[in-house]
Amino acid sequence: MRTRDFLWWMVAVLLVATALRLLAFGQVPPGLYHDEAYHGLDVVDILQGRLSFYFPANNGREPLFIYMIALAVGILGRSPFALRMVAFFAGLLTVAATAAMGRALFSRRVGLLAAAVLAVTLWHVHLSRVGFRAVLLPLFVALAVWQATLGVKGARSQERDRGWSRHWITAGALYGLSFYTYTAARSTPAALVAFGLYALATRSEVRRPKSAVGGRLWRGGATAALAAAVVVAPLVVYAVAYPGVVLGRLGQVSVFSPAIHGGDLWGTLGAHALRTLGMFFVRGDRIWRHNVPWRPVFDPVLGAAFILGLLAALRRVRRRPAAAFVLIWTVVMSLPTLLAEDAPHFLRAVGVLPLVAFFPALGLDWLAGLLPSPPLTHKEPRKSPLSLVIFHLSFFICHFSFILPLLLGLTSTAWAYFGDYARDPMVGYWFEQGAVTLAGRINGFLGQGWDGGRMVREDAASLGESPDFASRRVYVDPVLWEQWPQVRFLVAVPESVTVGLEKEQIQNSKSQNPNRDVAVFVWPYDGWQEDPLRLQGLIPAPAKITVEQGALSQGDRDARPYVTYMAFFATAPDPAAPALARFSGGVDLLGAAVTPASAGTCSLGESGQGVRVRLRWRANAPLDEDYTVFLHYLRDGERIAQADSRPAGGHYPTTIWRAGDVVYDDHCVEGVDAPQPGHDVLLFGLWQPESGTKLYLLDGAGNPVGDWIEVPVDG
Repeated sequence: MRTRDFLWWMVAVLLVATALRLLAFGQVPPGLYHDEAYHGLDVVDILQGRLSFYFPANNGREPLFIYMIALAVGILGRSPFALRMVAFFAGLLTVAATAAMGRALFSRRVGLLAAAVLAVTLWHVHLSRVGFRAVLLPLFVALAVWQATLGVKGARSQERDRGWSRHWITAGALYGLSFYTYTAARSTPAALVAFGLYALATRSEVRRPKSAVGGRLWRGGATAALAAAVVVAPLVVYAVAYPGVVLGRLGQVSVFSPAIHGGDLWGTLGAHALRTLGMFFVRGDRIWRHNVPWRPVFDPVLGAAFILGLLAALRRVRRRPAAAFVLIWTVVMSLPTLLAEDAPHFLRAVGVLPLVAFFPALGLDWLAGLLPSPPLTHKEPRKSPLSLVIFHLSFFICHFSFILPLLLGLTSTAWAYFGDYARDPMVGYWFEQGAVTLAGRINGFLGQGWDGGRMVREDAASLGESPDFASRRVYVDPVLWEQWPQVRFLVAVPESVTVGLEKEQIQNSKSQNPNRDVAVFVWPYDGWQEDPLRLQGLIPAPAKITVEQGALSQGDRDARPYVTYMAFFATAPDPAAPALARFSGGVDLLGAAVTPASAGTCSLGESGQGVRVRLRWRANAPLDEDYTVFLHYLRDGERIAQADSRPAGGHYPTTIWRAGDVVYDDHCVEGVDAPQPGHDVLLFGLWQPESGTKLYLLDGAGNPVGDWIEVPVDG
């Protein structure tokens, strides 16, 4: 393959890789897992001048990826997009580095095919779209191997390359940096030792260090080792000083722990070995954060090419060190997942990338070598039409034979990843989307930061020049703040947030500006509903109050989803808003609106259909009873659905309504398709189920005219 052809094909491969990694970026996968959020919290410290060599929180983490994120967050602000952008660039560079490595190890065609395989492999596509530091290890492995291979070639050249040593120095430095990327890098010395033993056993020049080539190889290897030692030395010193921080996680997940193997170590090792071997073309990682559950690394077609490439590598293992290196590296770097829980685990196994991409590449390269070459070239004289047909057909078959598996791999990845996986709510649960939604709602209310869809920044005058006198204030239940690191990272103006719902904290904050807009976010399961009057101490009076049930969450071990938070938004009401109707007890109806419901706003049941009815009430005097709204949905005079519930789902009962309060009261009506203005009517009122007491509809003179009201559904 000519250099020009190689470069043009690489442009195509990189364009495909970019599209797969950038399409719907920030939306697929949704949310932000807490491992990613902890990176963000460390970034906040870095940007505030608190630098660290190693980050001990969340079981200890290497620093390189975090410092790279700090640059992105410093430029783009606190958002999932900024936190994950580094992974995108790292993934794209890894594809390019794989091509360079393959070209140095094997040939241009093998390097190109390996890059193409990596570009369309779902495992690496997903890794390039999330903020896990593991994405850096394949990049530094590819770069280090590429430079080391150039160093070997320079040592073996007949005319000694004066710059050959720089490749060894660069390779050693890059290899040393790999230890600052992800924990699996600690297994790489075993792979290098195993390959060194292979080289001693099979390569005569390595066994003769006094020869010209052997001497340069030994000096080059020593140079690389010294460069790597210099780079990794600070990390070693830190690990010796703080072994619990750097090494503590290994003991928690090791298969040698009785808690993992359950008394059957050898049986567990055997099962893990089979699962690890099968992850390439049988069954992969089950964890939604790492993979489309159970999907193997390669689809069936590339899996078949993987087997062919494996056989080809085994045949060449004695005479081709490159084939032996790929085999040895893949086996040894599979140990981090084989020897830990949840095998196969695609993060712990990330060290096999990108070398494992060479097996399908070698298989496709072998197949391409079996095909006949085109019978004509552009230098030959023009032949008959039949010869031209044969020429073009041979050319098409020759190229399409290895392009087709890659196209099928591209289609398989795109269909699996952007299809069912992207739409499945479990993805949002595993990436803790509920917590990210909470942070977005806080930022949206404060008018600063990432609001769940974009970065917003309102005029400073609307927020006040000082956070102490800002016109908006947020109160957050400590459970939500402490449980979700995503909230602590994403909230852009933490000085406008009071963590805690204690009476003293609220009074101290309110005393500075009693008329401010307020949002209160509570954990729905700590018994706050048993004391609803507690909210009166948090919300200024009177207020326009909107109650929001937060997004759903579901942990790895939770049997069913749960509501992440309840939110209460209180802003200044409009006392001059006209009443649509008046009820006894001092209750005004200000309006009623019907909109189609979505799964994010309502529980739609099995039918999947429904509407959301938003009623707006105003209290002119306190109410002593806890009233329920009865709501009938009529179409052409016939009741087709009913939805009775307390105002705001019971989260803001009428007993805590104060004079002047305006309450936005949402009701979900299941089983109703799209509203049909001119045919649909709402019939509703307020009553007390226990006593049967009803609030009566009043006429202009204040006389009762019924106990319910009909409101037509508008377009």
